[in-house]
Amino acid sequence: MRLILVRHGRTVANVMQALDTAFPGNPLDDTGLREAEGLPARLEEAGLLEALGSLWVSPILRARQTIAPVEAATGLSATIDSGLREVLAGGLEMNTDARSVACYVDTTRSWMAGRPACRIPGSPEDGIDTLRRFDDAVGRIAEKTAQSGGSAALLVSHGTVLRLWTSLKAAPGGGVDPLWIAERPMHNTGITVVDGDPESGWSLTSWDDGAWDQPSGADAMSL
Repeated sequence: MRLILVRHGRTVANVMQALDTAFPGNPLDDTGLREAEGLPARLEEAGLLEALGSLWVSPILRARQTIAPVEAATGLSATIDSGLREVLAGGLEMNTDARSVACYVDTTRSWMAGRPACRIPGSPEDGIDTLRRFDDAVGRIAEKTAQSGGSAALLVSHGTVLRLWTSLKAAPGGGVDPLWIAERPMHNTGITVVDGDPESGWSLTSWDDGAWDQPSGADAMSL
């Protein structure tokens, strides 16, 4: 099956570089609302809209606002799954200072490099917990989509947790160094495509609107 991974649209917290991970979170700003409104057309242009069998979304407000235009365009209702929430900032929540942001970034990138035992101060989850939470949600998405006879599902989630899951669960299958993903955040409403299933594994096909696209045949290589 195919997973279409989308990061939410822009919020004021993104502009402030604030560590906004708690419920309900900041809403989309005017730019974010425009990004969300343009998402169905971009999906259609990429040939990803018609094949959608199900929609899934983080419970956080900005993600739910981002998927709303896709719901309207497809007639599908998104299932809210708490497993799709962002990496929790814990005691750093809404901080904007350089050291707090560096702590969050350095900790999560260490997870992507295969060192998941470290923990953000005050967070109930380390890298193992966070990856398992998101991967369990992906398993539910795959199961429900298969049961409905669909071949593709779209989920709207958050930038860091999308990089974590993709770097460890899909990048190697697509021939991409996980650290390449770790250093390249998805932009707001960026679209990433992953193919496969939970049993045989996932393979990255396209990252962040083609910032990387899977080469074919002998041209495939790690970045």
